[in-house]
Amino acid sequence: MPTAYPGAPYGWRARIGLLQPSMVSDNNPIEFYLMAPPGVQMVLTSMGIPDGGNRQESYARAIAEIEGPIRRLLNRKVDVIVQSGVPPVVTRGWGFEDELAARVATITDLPFASDIGCCIAAFRALGVMKVAVLAENSMLQGMAEYLGHASLEQVASGYPSGVEGEPGAESLGVFYRGAAELHRAAPTAEVIYIPGANRPTVGMIEALEEDIGVPVVTSAQATFWRGLCLAGVNPRLVNGFGMLFQAGGNYGTSRIS
Repeated sequence: MPTAYPGAPYGWRARIGLLQPSMVSDNNPIEFYLMAPPGVQMVLTSMGIPDGGNRQESYARAIAEIEGPIRRLLNRKVDVIVQSGVPPVVTRGWGFEDELAARVATITDLPFASDIGCCIAAFRALGVMKVAVLAENSMLQGMAEYLGHASLEQVASGYPSGVEGEPGAESLGVFYRGAAELHRAAPTAEVIYIPGANRPTVGMIEALEEDIGVPVVTSAQATFWRGLCLAGVNPRLVNGFGMLFQAGGNYGTSRIS
């Protein structure tokens, strides 16, 4: 298990490095520290993806230049590295996550996981296969095929009505109501999946699960959960943010298979 670095007063249990896609951070730190047990710290840096413009070009450029932000995290002596952002990996197709992990492995032997990889690991920990995805069309590009390669079935998709502009600025109620409506429309779904780590979700996960009766997985929650597991921290220390944390995980070693 990775050891805490001397002189890290807040991350004495684990320092989780987060590669954030966007230039600006708003909800990511708040949601991380809502969930974090004592001694777990976020070390955040941006992959430099700007708002607007050609998103595919921005994703490709950010991935091509990923060594820079990774080295910034390594200079801060993190214990694990998690990449946030589903489209940069999913839009490149199945197998690209392995290519990305191989590139990261040439820089560091620290545990590394992608956003979509964390979410798939979460589905497996929960023992679910039929997934309803709450996301806009741009986020859904390639999603069903990608999940299919992981032996998961996207049984439905939808997006909350009335979302205008940046989804990270919407209230928890918008995504709560959107997820509840999606579940009513897709009763065979075994899990509700909300990709997009910048949108507010973790504060309503427990209430949503209580009301719809199935687990909820969101990018912010799943990347944090897997970061804990990879750092060797027991995820069951976290309560109130979904069934996922009580499903556990292989946290006794530095890597999850």
